[in-house]
Amino acid sequence: MQRRRLRKKESKEIAREVFENSGVSVEGEMDLLDFGEIKIILVDNEPLLLEYGGRHYLSVYGAIKLKPEKYRVTVDSGAFKFIVNGADIMKPGIVFADSRIKEGDFVYVTVEGKESAIAVGIALCNAEEMKGKGKAVKNLHHVKDRIWDYLISNNLIRG
Repeated sequence: MQRRRLRKKESKEIAREVFENSGVSVEGEMDLLDFGEIKIILVDNEPLLLEYGGRHYLSVYGAIKLKPEKYRVTVDSGAFKFIVNGADIMKPGIVFADSRIKEGDFVYVTVEGKESAIAVGIALCNAEEMKGKGKAVKNLHHVKDRIWDYLISNNLIRG
């Protein structure tokens, strides 16, 4: 796994974008871990952020730790096993979607009755369209995926 320190200017731009996307402030030394299509950004050695398609958002760990105030999607407990096996989030399993969500936004996913994020992804539709049939969120990173396993095995998070 390649690790690269980000320049201060680049780090500030990423922090600004993450604040706009999640309402959460992050600052500190940033390092990039390249997992291919998805990159994890360590902030002071914590895997708080991710990069996907040139855009930045919270990682699953970042959403768990920093508890963003917007862009939450909550699913029923029956959806949990599918999501942690990599499935996209389907509309029938959704019990709540933040009304501010627009198609293309980064979102984090929780299970009904729990506060902790289990996945992060990209909204495939606006919040008001997250009912009915079909996919609502593209699952980018979730607990128990290869990135999560790498972070645990390298003591960057505790499982």
